[in-house]
Amino acid sequence: MSDPTKSLPDELEAELAHLPGHLAKALRSFRQTLADKAPSSASTHEARPEPAPQEAQLILFPKWADDRRAAMHATFRSALFPVLNNQQPRRFLQAVPLASVDGVEVVFTGQQFDQSDLDVYLELLNIAHETPFGIECSFTAYGLLKALGRSTGAEQYRQLHAQLIRLRGGTVDMTDHKVRCFGGLIEGAIKDEITTAYTVSINPKWARYFKVGMWASLDIGQRRALGRSQTAKALHAYYSTHANPGPHRYETLAAIIGLKNSNLRDSKANLIKAHEALKQVGFLKDFETGPDTITPKVNHTPSQAQYIAGKNAKSGTRRPRKELS
Repeated sequence: MSDPTKSLPDELEAELAHLPGHLAKALRSFRQTLADKAPSSASTHEARPEPAPQEAQLILFPKWADDRRAAMHATFRSALFPVLNNQQPRRFLQAVPLASVDGVEVVFTGQQFDQSDLDVYLELLNIAHETPFGIECSFTAYGLLKALGRSTGAEQYRQLHAQLIRLRGGTVDMTDHKVRCFGGLIEGAIKDEITTAYTVSINPKWARYFKVGMWASLDIGQRRALGRSQTAKALHAYYSTHANPGPHRYETLAAIIGLKNSNLRDSKANLIKAHEALKQVGFLKDFETGPDTITPKVNHTPSQAQYIAGKNAKSGTRRPRKELS
């Protein structure tokens, strides 16, 4: 059997024979031009080599002490985990910008989180941080409830599962000084209904913030000692991102931690009470209140004290420079 590709030019010639001479000549010239420009299979392979497959890069969590918990800066410096009380129903938000400090932008879609959800997320990150990002972590519901300092009744099991669903359902679009990522805080989980064991996937996209140092840790003992005070817990998380926080306006501070109260007087009283709680657990040495601002005085960790001493040495003064928000 003859090769049809080899007889193709003769077939074309038979068709061209029926056309006027000048048109047949033009078509022959056009066909030859295409043939001359068409690269051979060998030259095509040489011009476009197949890219070599790249090995997946494992990103390790930074290490933190057993008595601390850590998350991305923007998690603590925005109203992503706002102060909600029992009288405030959780709202479903659709691409809503949340209050945050300068340089941080957080847009949220989903059912609102709160500080109890942050408790769960911090424990998940602590469980996962011994392995690289993207590697699943496992735990039992009982073990996580005990780590959270909660009871282990049926209601607490249901609440924990609902919180994991909520953390998966919320979509966070986060930008911290031009570094932008978006997605769920966790990617999903598998639950064994017999043993109540969970296998959870932490979203590896947030590794980018840890990799470039945009993260902070807090004293988990102090946070637990604050009990159910969501305002104090939110302030504790926020101030833990500052080596030396300066004076804050009451309304600015309330917005950053998601404290909603139409009565400014009650909001101010709530913030002052929360600062007193932070003093009681040893996080603050003291604080100063004014008509419009409140200034915390933090009991510095050794690393914070070293950082402040270094800044003072560079500036040539022993007086700490205050940060205004």
